[in-house]
Amino acid sequence: MATTFRADIVAGIMSVLNAYCTAHPDQLVRAYRAKPLNVAAGDLPAAYVDLRNEVITHSEGVRVRVMSPTIVVVDRAIDNLETGDRMDPLIDGLVDAFTAVPQLSATTIWDRMDIRDIPVEIGEYEYAGVRMTISDITIREGRD
Repeated sequence: MATTFRADIVAGIMSVLNAYCTAHPDQLVRAYRAKPLNVAAGDLPAAYVDLRNEVITHSEGVRVRVMSPTIVVVDRAIDNLETGDRMDPLIDGLVDAFTAVPQLSATTIWDRMDIRDIPVEIGEYEYAGVRMTISDITIREGRD
C-alpha cells in the first residue's frame, strides 16, 4: 500500500502557514516547504517546515507511524526586547492557528506542541528563531 503521510502532513502545515501569511502579512511574510538557502530581508519574519522525525512500528496487518514535524520561525535579530516584541505575538498567533487545525491530514490528529527559542543560521546570517514541534501525529495504516 502506497502512503502519502509525509507529503500530507507538510501540505497541512503549509496550509496553516500560508493562511496565516494571508491573514497577517504584517506578522508573517513568507512560508517555505523546507529550510531556504537564504532569506531576503523583505521576506522576514518567515517560517519553514524543518525536521519531520518519525517512529514506525509494525504489527500484524498494521503499520503505525508517529511523526513529530517542526516548524521554524525566523526574524532578524535586532535587540532582545524588539525581537521579542515582534516574535511573541507571531508565535502566539501561530499557536492559535495550529490549535484550530488538530488534523493536519484527514486521518491524523495531533495533541502536543513544544516551543523553543533558538538561534538559526541560514546562509551566512544568524536569525532569531523559534522551533515549534508538533508531537505525536499518528496514523495507522493497513500493511500488505
